Parts: sequence; structure tokens; C-alpha cells
Amino acid sequence: MTIGYSYRLMVVPLTLLVLSSVLLVGCKSETPKQGPVVPKSSSSIPVQSSSGVDEVVADTVVADTVVSDSAVSDTAVLDSATKGVVVQSSSSAISSSSLERSSSSEETVMSSSSSEVVVDSVPPVVADTTVQDTVKDTIAVESVPEDTSLCANVPATVLCDKRDGQLYRTIHIGSQMWMAQNLNYAVSNSWCYNNSLENCSNYGRLYQWTAAMNLDKAYSHSLAGDLIEEKHQGVCPDGWYLPKDKDMETLVHYVTESNKTLGFATEEVGTSLRKETGWEENDEEILGTNRYGFSAVPAGYRDANGSFAFLGEEADFWVAEEESNGTQAPHWNLYYANQSFSGEYRNLKSFAFSVRCIKK
Repeated sequence: MTIGYSYRLMVVPLTLLVLSSVLLVGCKSETPKQGPVVPKSSSSIPVQSSSGVDEVVADTVVADTVVSDSAVSDTAVLDSATKGVVVQSSSSAISSSSLERSSSSEETVMSSSSSEVVVDSVPPVVADTTVQDTVKDTIAVESVPEDTSLCANVPATVLCDKRDGQLYRTIHIGSQMWMAQNLNYAVSNSWCYNNSLENCSNYGRLYQWTAAMNLDKAYSHSLAGDLIEEKHQGVCPDGWYLPKDKDMETLVHYVTESNKTLGFATEEVGTSLRKETGWEENDEEILGTNRYGFSAVPAGYRDANGSFAFLGEEADFWVAEEESNGTQAPHWNLYYANQSFSGEYRNLKSFAFSVRCIKK
């Protein structure tokens, strides 16, 4: 009896021990509850959530991140017309969302589906390549520095001497283009009549032959020879030259024939080339008609001794020729008391006469 009772007493604790072990094992076999899972982002684009709208912090960050993120395809297409960026994704980790960014000059909207993120922007007008080119062209025209040279904004019909900025009227006579005024460019061995600047303004300067030819003064007493070019520029502006006898003869022939055609056969060349006013009156009342716009004025001359003479009475023009003695050169003359225009005159190269240039 005692043994059986004691056995029962031992069985009860063992049973309790077994039940406790079973309960303990059952508890350990339950699946533990996990905390919130934070999905690994497929990009490192810093995004802040505000009122359900995701805002991109910086465009440059977006571009750099797209390239470096291995979970997102590196394909980016820049559309030149819309300036939109399309980023194709190889995973669906980028959830459907809408990104909007506003600024004073443009608005960027980013929208994405499960496989594509599209960034469209509305750039300023100058961002469009076509408009931008136009704007650049316009700016290029408007921003060209103003020409500060002496001949800026001078009409093409006017000759501007780039050396001193003086302007000269020009005239077409037949196949030739002439200056319609005497040259007034200051060089050594040239003078205003009676050394008056007003006379230079009205009549141009008077040049010794070497000054007109732009040669050393030593050629006042010796032959220039081969130094005289076919179209010798001399003191004339660029693109113009001192006429030769043949150029004067061409002028005379054209005026003579034109006068016949126009019904003025009795009018000689000298009268047709003289300006209407400024010439000394004469008994024959021969007045200049300036029919062809040559506008010859009576500038007079300066002789080899430095004396001035015949202002208002005659005009004399050097040509790019010389006499065989080396000390004289021919010149063409207009005189108030007759109608002729003649190149039969010869004088010392040290005389100073007018210069008319003809275009090359």
C-alpha cells in the first residue's frame, strides 16, 4: 500500500513536467511576427512626401542617380522639342506616382507607370532650339559693335575716303565712274588755294605732280618711268586711280556723242562739264551746263614759285603721264572764256593742280 501510493505521488509531478515541456516546445515552434518591412529603394533619389505629392529635390541628383542605380535601366532620352526625359525601368520597384515641381520660369511634371518614368517640362521660349537660333541671330545682328570708323553708315552711292572720312559725290558718265568733286586729301606738297581751308572745302586741294602720283619728290626732275602703273592709284582713295590721257579722251568722246544725240551738237565738252555757278562771267555769256554731273569748278592753281592764280577762271587736272624731259607733265584744262576741254597743256611737275579720280 505504501509503495503504490508513493508511486502515484511520483507520477503526478512527472506528468506535470511533461506537459510543461510540450507547452514550451509548442510556443517555440510558432512563426515569430516580423516588424514592418522597408523595401529597398531601386534608386537613391531623395524624395520627400508632402500632401501626397512627391517632390524631386534637384534635377542634377535625378540624372546622377538614374545612371548609378543598378536597379534602373541607364537609358535616358532627351527630347529636344519638349526637353522631356524618359527613363525606362527594368523593375517595378518604382511605384506609380506623380512628381510636380514649380518655379517662376518653368513647371516640371514627372509621372510614371510600372515600367516608365516621364519627365516633361515646359521651358521658356528660348529653350526651343529653333527659336533659340533665331534669337541668337537677332542678338548677333543687334549686338554687333557700332562701326567707329570714319566711314560708318555711309550710303553706297557716296565715296567715303577711309583715310580721313571725307565724302565725295560720284557720277556715272558713259562707262566710267568719276568723282564729282575735286580730291581734298591732305598730303605733303599739296595746298589749299591761298592757304585758305574754306577754299579747300569749295575747290579741293592743289597737288604737285609727285604728290598726286604719290611718288618721291625727286621725280619732279627725273623720269618715273615704270613706276607709273596702268591704273595708278597715286593719292586717290583705295579702288580709285588717277586718270591717264586715254581716260580723259574716253570722257570727251562720250560727252561729244551724247550731246549730238540729245540735240546739243553745238555745245562743246568744256561747257557740258563745267558747274553752272562759280565761274567768272565772260562777254560771250558762255555758261556751264553741268549736263553730265561732272561739276568742274575753277580751282585755279599754284605755280612753281608758290604763287596762286586764276581762282574762278580755270580748272586744271593732272593725269598719270609725264614728258620725256622728266621735268614736265601734261594736264587737262577748262577755261571760263571758251567751251573746250583740252589735254594739250604741259607744265612743270612742281606746279600744283587739281585731282579727279576715276573708279577702277
